[in-house]
Amino acid sequence: MADTGTPQRPARTGKQQPKETSGLLMTVIRTLSASESNEQRDREKGRLEREYRKSDKRLDELITKNDQALKDVMQIFGDVSGRLAESRRRIRTIKDNLAACKRLLHCKRDELKERWLEGVEHKHVMLLLEQIDEVRDVGERVGGYVGKKHYLHATQLLVTSLARLRTDLKMVEALKDVNTDLHARKERLHDTLIEELHKHLYQRWTREVLALRRQGSGRDSATTLTRAGSDRTSLGTGKSDKARKNLLEMMTSPNRMRGGEGAVVEEDVSGGDPEADSQHFMAIIVECLALLGKLPDAVETIKRRMQKELGIIIHRTTQQITEYHPTAPPDDPPTAVPAYLKADSREAKLLQELLQVVFEQLRLVVAAHQSVLVSLRTSVDKHAIEVHLYSMPDVWSKVQAALQVMLSEYLDLSQLGTTSQQQAPAAFTEAATDLSSFFTKKRPPRSKAYSLFKFEGSYHAMTMNTYLMEQAAGQGGIDALDLGLSVTDGNAASSGGGSGGGSSKNRGERTLVCPASPHNITAIFNPLQVFVREIEEALGCSPGTHCTLYVFITDYIKDAFLAQLHIETAARLEQATKALDQWHTCKDLNQLRALKVSRPLLQSSLSVWETLEELRWLLCALPLYADHFVSMMCNTLMNYRETCQAAYRGITQPDSEDKRIISATWAKDEDISRFLRDLPNWRALQAGVTSASIEGDENPEEVGERNRKEAEILTGNLGDQLIPPHEILADPAQLRTLAHLQESLEWFGGRIMGLAEALPVKSTSSGLVVSGEVPPVSDASVQTLTSLAKDFEELAHTCLLVLHLEVRLHCFFYLLPVARGGVFVSGLDSQEPDPQVLKLIKDLATIDDALTNTLQPRKCKYIFEGLGPLIANILMTSVVYIRRINENGIKKMCGNIFSIQQQLTNITMTRELALDQARQYYEMLYHTPDEILNGIMNQGKQFSELEYINALQLLNRSSPSLTQDALQISLQRLSEILGDVGVTV
Repeated sequence: MADTGTPQRPARTGKQQPKETSGLLMTVIRTLSASESNEQRDREKGRLEREYRKSDKRLDELITKNDQALKDVMQIFGDVSGRLAESRRRIRTIKDNLAACKRLLHCKRDELKERWLEGVEHKHVMLLLEQIDEVRDVGERVGGYVGKKHYLHATQLLVTSLARLRTDLKMVEALKDVNTDLHARKERLHDTLIEELHKHLYQRWTREVLALRRQGSGRDSATTLTRAGSDRTSLGTGKSDKARKNLLEMMTSPNRMRGGEGAVVEEDVSGGDPEADSQHFMAIIVECLALLGKLPDAVETIKRRMQKELGIIIHRTTQQITEYHPTAPPDDPPTAVPAYLKADSREAKLLQELLQVVFEQLRLVVAAHQSVLVSLRTSVDKHAIEVHLYSMPDVWSKVQAALQVMLSEYLDLSQLGTTSQQQAPAAFTEAATDLSSFFTKKRPPRSKAYSLFKFEGSYHAMTMNTYLMEQAAGQGGIDALDLGLSVTDGNAASSGGGSGGGSSKNRGERTLVCPASPHNITAIFNPLQVFVREIEEALGCSPGTHCTLYVFITDYIKDAFLAQLHIETAARLEQATKALDQWHTCKDLNQLRALKVSRPLLQSSLSVWETLEELRWLLCALPLYADHFVSMMCNTLMNYRETCQAAYRGITQPDSEDKRIISATWAKDEDISRFLRDLPNWRALQAGVTSASIEGDENPEEVGERNRKEAEILTGNLGDQLIPPHEILADPAQLRTLAHLQESLEWFGGRIMGLAEALPVKSTSSGLVVSGEVPPVSDASVQTLTSLAKDFEELAHTCLLVLHLEVRLHCFFYLLPVARGGVFVSGLDSQEPDPQVLKLIKDLATIDDALTNTLQPRKCKYIFEGLGPLIANILMTSVVYIRRINENGIKKMCGNIFSIQQQLTNITMTRELALDQARQYYEMLYHTPDEILNGIMNQGKQFSELEYINALQLLNRSSPSLTQDALQISLQRLSEILGDVGVTV
C-alpha cells in the first residue's frame, strides 16, 4: 500500500497524469494478481519501477516549480488555524458573560420592569403632546392647502387629524373647539370640492370653448381650437396654452382618460398649477371625497345637478352669442325668403352657431363625466365604498333632455297642439300618391268631427317642453337657475347682462338667438343628425333602434313641421293658381335677369318654381324625408299641370259644345302634329337653331319648297270653304296669353327636367348623406318628375303649334272671301287693296306686336316664316272662285299681293319670293291663252299644270269671245306642251 500511495502525491497537482498513472497502476496490480509465472511478474515489476522513477522525476519537477505556492498555502493555513483558535476562546468568554448577565437580570427583574414602564409612559406622553401641537395648527395648514387648491393634502391632513381627535386625543377637553372647527372645515371642504368638481365638469372647458369659438368666428371646432391654441394672445398666459392642449386632447381622444384607471393619485405641491391637468385634478377631488366619506353624497349631488348645469351651459352660450352678434338694425330691409328657407339668413347662422357651440361643450362635459366615472370606480374599489354610481347612458340621457328643452323653445312646440287640431292630421300621413287630394283646387274641405281629448297627446311632442321643464324643476332645475348661476357660475350673470331667462319671474322670456318657429328645424336638422349618430354610437344602439333625441326630432317633423309645410304649400299653390287665372306676368327685370330669361314669365310659374326650389332645398336640409318632399313636388306639379291645362282649354275650347277652334283641334290631331314636328323648321327650333342659321345652310328655293309643302297641306284642308269667325282666335290678347303660357311652360318644364336629372337615385350601396349634398331618392319619384316635365313641355309645344296654325288660319279667314266675294271686272283703275286684305295686314301687325314682346325671336320667326308661300298658294288657288277678271281686277289683285308682301317683309325682314311668284301668276292673266302657251314653250314651265289650267279657265270665263271649244283646244295644247317640257327636262 506504501508503494501504491507514494506515486499518487505528485498526481494531485497534474492535469491529465493522475488518471493515466492510476490506470497504469491498477492495470499492473490486476496483471500481477492474474499472472502465474515469475517471469511475467518480473516483467511487470520492472515496468512498474520504470513508471515509478518517471513519476518521481515529475514530482520533483512540480515541487520545484510550485515551491513558493506551497509555502504560501502553508502560511495561510497556519494563520487561519490561529484565528479559529482565538475565536473559540472568545466565544467561550461571551458564553460565560451571558450566563453571568442572566443571573444578574434575574436578580434585578422587578426594578427593570418598573423603569421600562416609566419610559414607555413618558414616550407616549411626548407623542400626545406632539400630536396636540400638530392638531392645533391643522386649521391653518388646511386653510393654506385649500387656498392653493392642494385639496388632497388638505383632505389627508384633515382626515388624519379628525381620526386622532376621535381616538388618541378623544379625552382632551382643550381640543373640543379644535374638533368643532375641523368638522366645520370638513363640511366647507366638502362643499368646495363639489363646486370645484362641477366647475371642471361644466364650466372650465366650456368657457374655453366659448372663448375659442368667439376667436374662430364660428369655424370648424378642431380648426378653431388648433388656431386658437397656437395664438398666444387668445387668453394671455402659458396656463391657457396648457388648458387648450388639454382641451384638444379631451375632444380628439376622449378614451385617453381611461389610462388613469387604477393609477395612484398623487398631488404635486412644488408650486405648479394644480388645475393644469383637469382630469388629474378631478381624480384628486374624487379621492378627496372618498377620504372624507362623502362619495355617495357627491354622486347623488352630481346626478341631481346634472340637468340644471346643462341648462346653465345652454343659457350661458345663448347669452354670449346674443351679445357677440347684436340684433340687426331695424332699418335693414326684410328678406323675401320664406320662413323655412333660412340657409343664408342671419337667424339660421346664429342658431347653427349656437347648436355647434353647445355640441362642443356637451362633448366636453360627457368626456369629463367619463373621466370622473373612471376615478369614481377606482376610489370605490380602493376604499371599498358601497355607492350606486351613475353611468354614461345616464349622462347622455340628461344631455338629450337638455337639448330637447332647448329645441322645444326654438321650434315653438307650444303652438303644436292648436295647429294639429285645427287641421286634419290624416291629410299629412297618407301615401305620396294620395297627397294630390290635399292640393285639389276649389274643393271645399269636408268637415270632420274631432275628439275633444286625446290620451296620446299627453306628454307627447306637443307637451315635451312643459314635461321637461317640470322634470328639471323637480330636480331643482329651472326655478333654481339663478342660484346655480350665483354658486357655480359666478361670471355667467355678468356675461349674460340683463337677458331674460335668468330668474323665475322672467322664465317665460328666455333669451333666444332667433325667433321661435317650427321651420327652424331646417337649419339644425343635419347638425342634430350628426350629434344623434354620436350619441347612438356612444350608447351602442343596435341597427334599427334610436335614441330619444332622434325620436323627438322625427316625431316633431312628422307631427308638426310636415303638416304646416303642407298647409303653406297648398296656400302658395292656391295663390299661384289665382295669379294664373288673372294671367299675371312677372315684370321684375332683376328677377328675370337672374333667371336668364329675356321674355316675361307667368307669375304663377315663378311662384310654383320657387316652391319647388324650396322643397329641393328641404331635400338637403331634411335628407331623411327626401322622398316625401319629392312626392310633394310631384303633387304640386300635378295640380299646377291641371290648372295650366284648364287655362289652355279656357282659351282654345269655348263654352259652346258645337264650336271649336280649328288650330287647337289640329294641334291635338296626331297626324297633323306629327307632320308639323317632322318639318326641318320645327326640328331646328327645338335644337335652338335660328332661321338665319338655316338660311345660311339652305338656299331660298329650298326654304320656299319646304314651306310650300306645308302651305299645300293646309290649303288642301281649308281651301274649300270659308272659316266661321268663332273658329279662330280673333282676340290678340288671347294669342298673347297663349304666348305667355308657352314661354312660361317651356321654361318651367326645362327647369323641372334639370331638377329631375340632378336628383341622385337610391341604390342598395348608398351610404350616409353628407350635409349639404342632395340625398338619393327613389327611381319612381325621378321618373314621375321627368314625366311631369315632359307634360309641361308638351303643353308648351302645343301652344306654339296653335299659334303657328292660328296665324295661318287668319290668312285663310281673310283671304278666302277675297276671291269668292270680290269684284275683279271693275271699270275703275284702282290699286287700293281689298278691305279683307287690309284687315289681314292689320291683323298680322297686331299679332306681331302681341308676340314680339312675348316670345323669343326664334319662335316668332317660326310662327311667321312660311306665310308668304301660304298666302301665295291661297291667292293662286283662289282663281277658281273668281268669276271674271279684267285688267283692273288684275291690277287690284297685284296690289293686294304687294301690300301683303310689304307687311310680311316688315315682320320677317326677308323678301317673300313666293309672293313675287303669285304676282307673276296674276300678271300672266294680262296675256291671251295663246301667248301663255307660247311663253311656256319659249321660257319653260313656271307654274304647275293645275295652276295653268285654272288660269286658262279664268281667261275663258272672262272673255266672251272665247268658246268652250277654244278652251278645250288650249287645254289640249297645254297638256302637249307640258308633256314635251317634261320630256325635255
